Amino acid sequence: MADPTKDCPAEYASKTPVEGVNLGYSIAGQTRDFFLMLPPADFTGPRPLLVAFNGTGGNGKSFSSSSKLSDFAARGFVVVAPSSNENGTIWPVWDAMHTSSEPDVDNKDLAYFDSLVQCLAGHQAIDSKRIYIGGHSAGGIMTNYMLQRRSTLLAGGIVASGVLSLTKPQESAPLDDLFALVTWGGDNDAYSGGTGEVSVPEINFVEQAALASQFYAAEPNVGHVRCSGANIGHAWLDEINTSMIDLLLAHPKGLSGKSGITVAASPGGGVSCSTEPFEFESGVTVICPTQTTTPGCAKACQLWGDCVVENATVGPILAPQLPKLGFSGPDNSDCSGCVSYCETTATTNADAEVLACMSMHADKAECGPGIDGALPAIDAINVCCEGRSDSPLCLEVCATMLENGATKAFLSSCVALADK
Repeated sequence: MADPTKDCPAEYASKTPVEGVNLGYSIAGQTRDFFLMLPPADFTGPRPLLVAFNGTGGNGKSFSSSSKLSDFAARGFVVVAPSSNENGTIWPVWDAMHTSSEPDVDNKDLAYFDSLVQCLAGHQAIDSKRIYIGGHSAGGIMTNYMLQRRSTLLAGGIVASGVLSLTKPQESAPLDDLFALVTWGGDNDAYSGGTGEVSVPEINFVEQAALASQFYAAEPNVGHVRCSGANIGHAWLDEINTSMIDLLLAHPKGLSGKSGITVAASPGGGVSCSTEPFEFESGVTVICPTQTTTPGCAKACQLWGDCVVENATVGPILAPQLPKLGFSGPDNSDCSGCVSYCETTATTNADAEVLACMSMHADKAECGPGIDGALPAIDAINVCCEGRSDSPLCLEVCATMLENGATKAFLSSCVALADK
C-alpha cells in the first residue's frame, strides 16, 4: 500500500490532488503540474489508472481535452496527465530519446512519472494490475520510452503517432508481459513544427508506427494491436476511444500478453485495426552515378542517398538541406547533382582524405528505416570530418546540415567545426 506521507513530495503528503489542474509538485529539482480526472462517484474500489503524456506545444490539460480523455474517466479510470517540461535534448518536450553517446541518466521525467504514480496510489484506490500509459506525438515518444523501462509495472499503453527510434535502453531485455496499442492517423500522418531551438519541416509518423508495431509484435511477452485512421493526419484516434478502453481493460497485468487478443477490423470512424504487425516501405530509391572525376564522390553521395534520402523518417526532416547537397527531383531521389556538387566542392588534399574515409564507411554501411537507419551516414560525417577545418567539403556539408536544428544533437563534429 502506498503512503502519501512517505510517497509524495511534502506539498502533497497531506493535500489530496483535486480534479483539474494541480500545481506545485516538486520532484527531481523541478516544480511540475498535472491535470487530474476522476471517475464518477458510483465507481468504487480500486480503479484503473491512465497516465497520459502530451505532445509538442501542449500540456496535461490541453491534451486531456483534445483527446477526449474524459471518455476514460467516464469508464472508471483515474486519468492523470502530467505536463511536459522541455527536458529532452533531441526533441525537448519529454526526455525520451537518446543517442548511444548520451547516457540516459538523471531523467527528471522518469522520476516524475515514478513519483506521481506512487503518490496517486496513496491518495486514490488504484488497481495495481491496471496501470496504463498513453500519449500522442511527443507523448507517443515518451510512451515508447516508458513501456521499455517500466514493463514490470505497466499493464500496457497506447502509442499514438510516436517515434520509436532512439527510445530503447542501451542495455535492452525482453519486456515483461504488457499490451501495446499502436495508432496513427493514416498515410498522411506527418508533423511540421518544433519547440525551443529544434524544429522540423516534416516528420513522417507512418514509418515510425510500422517500427513500433513490428517491435511490440516481436516481443515474446507483449500483446499487440495496431490501428490507423482514415487519413485524418497527425491525430489521436478519439473516435475509437471506446474500443481502446475496452482493449486496455481486457488486458490487465497477467493477462496482457499475446493470448486471447481480439479486435474489430473496423471499430468505427473509418479506423482500421489488426493484430498483425504493420509493414511499411518508403518507396524512394536513389541510384547515384558511379562515374566521377573525384574519387569517393560517388560513394559518398550513394551513402547519403541510401541512409538519408531513402529514409522515410529522416528524408523529410532534411528535405530543405538535401537540394543544397545536389539532390533533386521527387523526394530528392535524383542523385546526379550530388556527385557534381561533391566534385566542385572537394578540391584539396584534405578533401581527398575525407572522401577516402567516406568511401570506407560507405563500403560497410547498413542503412535502414528510422533515425537509427540513417546513423551510418551521420557517423561517417562525424568521423571523417572530425577536426577537418582544412576540408572545404566538410565545412560546406556541415554548414548545410546545421541549418536544420534537429541535426545538432547528432553532428558533434560539425558543431565543433562551427564553433571554431
